[in-house]
Amino acid sequence: MTVIRGKRVFITGGAGFIASHLIERLLADNEVVVYDNLHRNALQFSNLQEHPNLHFVKGDVLDAAHLGEAMAGSEICIHAAAIAGIYSVGTSLTRTMKVNLLGVYHALEAALAHKVERFVDFSTSEVYGPFVYRGKETDRTTMGPVGERRWIYAVSKLAGEHFTHAYGEDFGLDVVSLRPFNVYGPRQVGEGAVQQMVHRALRGEDITVFNDGTQIRSWCYVTDFVDGLYRAMHDPAASRQTFNIGNPQATITVLGLAETIVRLTGSSSTIVFKPHPGPEVEMRVPDITNATDLLGFRPAVTLEEGLRRAIAWYSESASLAPA
Repeated sequence: MTVIRGKRVFITGGAGFIASHLIERLLADNEVVVYDNLHRNALQFSNLQEHPNLHFVKGDVLDAAHLGEAMAGSEICIHAAAIAGIYSVGTSLTRTMKVNLLGVYHALEAALAHKVERFVDFSTSEVYGPFVYRGKETDRTTMGPVGERRWIYAVSKLAGEHFTHAYGEDFGLDVVSLRPFNVYGPRQVGEGAVQQMVHRALRGEDITVFNDGTQIRSWCYVTDFVDGLYRAMHDPAASRQTFNIGNPQATITVLGLAETIVRLTGSSSTIVFKPHPGPEVEMRVPDITNATDLLGFRPAVTLEEGLRRAIAWYSESASLAPA
């Protein structure tokens, strides 16, 4: 695989969980500009902040002028900034729409103005709706009813995908969209199920599983996701494409995930069942054939190994409460 060297990479939401791992991979050979308002700061848990190739700009993607200034001179733009997580979305529906829609618009305008070589947009697996098994990127996207809070996020990110590819068609911008499937691992902050369950297991607290726990998810360890992202950043075959990035081999029920975490941590936690407060996704398993065929993406970390790594990190960082 070709190594990215000598590039100036601009990352909106660059202090976030996934971006912090991407930066770790890029810094030795590239200059990286992090543009973030620090709403969720995973970068602080790394040893990267003092690296001479890392430049931090505090800013908000809703500030178009500032975003445009900060992107000047960049050759690759990764647009990862968003309000994500169904609970965060539920606290501010209007802001979610603004950040996720206007944010990608402002980033695209800046990328076009500065003649960025490639623009990579983070979408979401939520665009597949409440049930998807081996979903392909060319499958229909499915939204829930208008007014359901859960689907605000999915609709805003899907609109962002359309925005991104419209800029590719209309203005010749080299664009790529990624749909992440349940990424987890060290430094995750926010609402991730794995980090929430691990924190509770380490403290011996009850672990909540919604409904009967038979909901099915495929879990992708963060370094595997970053490998797919890294390939999409520069491979010519990725241009104008949308990719599912996940690990269908790491598929398990939510109850099975909780039980595995309890076992691996040796926890005394009790698993308790509660009704889900809103619409639930019953199955989410990706088809990654497109990413495998075009990018050579093959996730390598098994679920058990990934959970062991995550648990080890959270055990060493026991003072970090879930955000």
